[in-house]
Amino acid sequence: MKVVYLAVVVIVALSMVALAVSPTNVALVKQNVVSGVAHPTGRVGGETIATATVIGALPFSDAGNTCAFLDDYDEVCPYTGSTSPDCVYAFTPGADVVVDIFLCMSSYDTKVFVYEDAHTPGAPYACNDDNGACGDYNTYMYQSWLTEIAFYAGHTYYIVVDGYGGDCGDYILDVYEVELCVVECPAGALLEGEVDCYDGYVDNFNGGINSEPPVYSYVDCSNETIVICGTSGVYDFEGSDYRDTDWYMLNVEVPATITIGIEAEFGALIGFVDIANGVFYVSTTTPSCTYATLSYSVPVGETVIFVSTDSWDTGYVCGSDYYLTIDGYECTSAVEEGSWGSIKALYR
Repeated sequence: MKVVYLAVVVIVALSMVALAVSPTNVALVKQNVVSGVAHPTGRVGGETIATATVIGALPFSDAGNTCAFLDDYDEVCPYTGSTSPDCVYAFTPGADVVVDIFLCMSSYDTKVFVYEDAHTPGAPYACNDDNGACGDYNTYMYQSWLTEIAFYAGHTYYIVVDGYGGDCGDYILDVYEVELCVVECPAGALLEGEVDCYDGYVDNFNGGINSEPPVYSYVDCSNETIVICGTSGVYDFEGSDYRDTDWYMLNVEVPATITIGIEAEFGALIGFVDIANGVFYVSTTTPSCTYATLSYSVPVGETVIFVSTDSWDTGYVCGSDYYLTIDGYECTSAVEEGSWGSIKALYR
């Protein structure tokens, strides 16, 4: 497979963009819009950890309504200030297992978090508010889904079905075993070259417009599929959740329809970005280990491809792997490896 060299511009700065569906790296401030039906019907889960509804075996499915419960627990993942009522389930696996905890089909703005063995306020075992991989963003933008959570034999895991703000309503809870997602870098692929993020990390490698001045990884054209292997994840920066965002700059020579694809060890978000306005032209999400593609007709000039996690789910560990494919980014003239275009990109 023919691949092209990847050059990177480096700066040391950080900024944030606050948009509803955007390529920002810092967790967004969410509007407190209550969508649930506040009536005490369908009480199912337990009120507290001490009275949690026991999950006997997997797969497990249950449905109910949280509005009849009290607000016993809350965790920040990443939004603060929730006063929503919550209910609790408990599961003690007989053997080590990896599970998904799925609330995507619920009818209100959900939140879900897990404690291991005991209530550990401020330090949940796992936590998610909005998971962009639930489905169509306009329909499922505020539902929760924890993916690939390791449960270990002999420990009890308390699953708290909660909500954002004061929201409550009908929920559908599914807990089921999954295979651990592992993404292998294809032979001959480019390497992104960025270090794995970590708590306190400043993304000064290819942070796009999340850096000031903006910084990108520049990619040369090729008449064959380009494959880039990189990493992403979610980390803490001064008390806020950030995600490692990777921005790839193309210099398109003739108008073209370019198709990008991704497979990742996390729920992924990819798109073509309007960097002048800080929004996507088009974007899509895909669950972990699920290859997805996105096409866009681009004009002559610079075009930016964005790659990151689909949410600020702290279960997306820094250093999680992905590979990105780019098709249709063709050259009108021969470009050789180490060309002046590649060298010049180092200093942009």
